[in-house]
Amino acid sequence: MDDTDYTVDKPDRIAGILKDLDHKLTLVSVRLDADGPLYTSALVRLDSGARELFLDELNPSRAHQQVAAGMSLRVFAALRGVAVRFTTTVARIEQEQGGALYACPYPDTLQYLQRRETFRVHIPMAQRPQIELRAPSWNDPVVAELVDLSGQGMCIELPTTILDTLEIGTTLAFANLLLPDVSERLSGDMRLANRRRSTRDGYEYAGFEIVGMTQWLERQTNIALLHYQRAARRRSME
Repeated sequence: MDDTDYTVDKPDRIAGILKDLDHKLTLVSVRLDADGPLYTSALVRLDSGARELFLDELNPSRAHQQVAAGMSLRVFAALRGVAVRFTTTVARIEQEQGGALYACPYPDTLQYLQRRETFRVHIPMAQRPQIELRAPSWNDPVVAELVDLSGQGMCIELPTTILDTLEIGTTLAFANLLLPDVSERLSGDMRLANRRRSTRDGYEYAGFEIVGMTQWLERQTNIALLHYQRAARRRSME
């Protein structure tokens, strides 16, 4: 463990951190095995009196089918850009209208991690929202489409000629981003992190990291991520 990582073992402090994470439907990643793949879930709610947390059923559905009462879950979440990790046990599986929930006791210990975990969803082409971008070197804003979204950033498809005017690390302003289940358009700043070839000639995928992520913006992003996650689950079951 790095020097910047540390363990919390006081029950009141653990409860406080979980409460901070409980923005209602905060996305988390879950491993069923220590070295296994990360699956997507969500912290749906807490019961502070019973000291229980409720996780949404794993996505994809094949992962959910492996979960049973008594199984350990290794949970990764993001709290203001810092990863939080803990292990808990599935006490029982409850069925609700939106699907299954895993009722789990609060963990005995919890780790803060310096590295970030990302929760990324791909957005189907027909559902891609538009976003308006402004850069210091541009005379006019550029309107583009989101390809995928994560808890800390987004991928946007842009013409290569536009991307060639930017250097990696350049900060842009974004605006007029309307995400599903979010009541108002989002705006802020983001930094160009990487670029890679698109499936369309003359275009590339640009990866951006959101700069100055606020708790409110993180909450709105998580709402949209959960929408896309559940839409993907419905498509996989059709």
